[in-house]
Amino acid sequence: MQDAAAVETDSLFGKLRGMLASRPFLKDVSIMLTGSAGGQAVSLLLSPLLTRLYSPQEFGILSVYSAVIAILVVVASLRYELALPLVRDDEDAVNLMAVCLLALAGTTMVVGTVSFLSPDIWIERFWPIPLDPAHSVIYRLLLVAGYACLGGYFVALYVATRVNAYTAIARTRLAQGVVGPTSQIGLALLGAGAPGLLFGSILGQSAGTFGLFGTVASGKSRLLHAISWPRMKAQALRFRQFPLVGSWAALIDAIGSSQLLYLLITITYSARIAGFIFLAERVVSRPLSIIGTSILQVFVGEAGKTITSDPALLKRRFYQVVTRQFAMAAVWILLANLVAILLFPIMFGEEWRDGVPYLEAISIAYLAQAVVLPVFHTLQLLERQSMAAAWQVGRLILTVGVFSAGVALDFPAPTVIAAYSVAQAAACAVFLGMMARSINQIQQVQR
Repeated sequence: MQDAAAVETDSLFGKLRGMLASRPFLKDVSIMLTGSAGGQAVSLLLSPLLTRLYSPQEFGILSVYSAVIAILVVVASLRYELALPLVRDDEDAVNLMAVCLLALAGTTMVVGTVSFLSPDIWIERFWPIPLDPAHSVIYRLLLVAGYACLGGYFVALYVATRVNAYTAIARTRLAQGVVGPTSQIGLALLGAGAPGLLFGSILGQSAGTFGLFGTVASGKSRLLHAISWPRMKAQALRFRQFPLVGSWAALIDAIGSSQLLYLLITITYSARIAGFIFLAERVVSRPLSIIGTSILQVFVGEAGKTITSDPALLKRRFYQVVTRQFAMAAVWILLANLVAILLFPIMFGEEWRDGVPYLEAISIAYLAQAVVLPVFHTLQLLERQSMAAAWQVGRLILTVGVFSAGVALDFPAPTVIAAYSVAQAAACAVFLGMMARSINQIQQVQR
């Protein structure tokens, strides 16, 4: 009986391996999801402990810190990292990687200089708590360290994406999910407070960066000798649209994304409400983001090859990813809203019960962002940075305008957040239309 079951199991896995071998896109996504899901599972399992060790206000501090980092880091390498999957020659790629790292070093110096020269009064305008001199220095150091580590990880990520090193990327996703929460728990037990929560976040974000670089560079150290100033300059000029248009457009996009919401909520309402939204993002939106990011890396790697060689495949893949992501995200968010009222106080503690209305208010935005994320870089890959920039400016104006109008009319926080959420969803729908139209145009030109 057991032998028959074993044979049946082997047959099932054999069929699964055969299916994945015949569908490389699905295989690569499954590899990415394995590591990402493992890391996220650990993070979710440890969340109830974290919410009992840290207060909503401390999570609010983390939300502001994470928002500032997320907004700034998009220009860490001046968007040159997005061009890495487009480069076919290995020697050109290593020179472009050197351009990315040089840009990262330069922007880190700028961020550090501005951070330490900014008066405390400027920082206190958006920081959730009063700052004494000692804590001010700690938070400034954490800002620069987080920026440099996360910026380095993104360069390593796209270097690995270029060579389809999805197994190595998956390992870093798992490491991030384990290192971040476990270090935050350990620092809480040592009495580190909010700075410990931030430092653990840095450790989690940067986990695996050096390992990822090492995996990709293994056996290819000879390529380092190909790095030269003339070739770096040639690559920098070849992809100059990425820093000239893509970088500031990405900065506007980051400001107009959900990261801005944490700053607006903290300034207008309180860090406690920002903490509620941060928890909702962590347990509801982040699993979708991890799936979307996993698909995004594979989509970018494939699109970099098919834009010129097979635009019909790019079009099919785009619609396939968007429709399936919508179906999955809709079911997940609906389920989360149905059970949140019962599970939030049980899982995270009674003081987190008040976060449920904010999850309900922001859910439409989470759905729209989940659908867009796997194909988000499509316009960048099509080298239509100006079109992407126009959308990003429009979204920023729309979402800030809607939020500001709600505050001016003295609506309660959940209502303002719900209006903001609808505005985000409308902007994402327009963005999907722009990407679909651009892909159709590319296909028509290729005919």
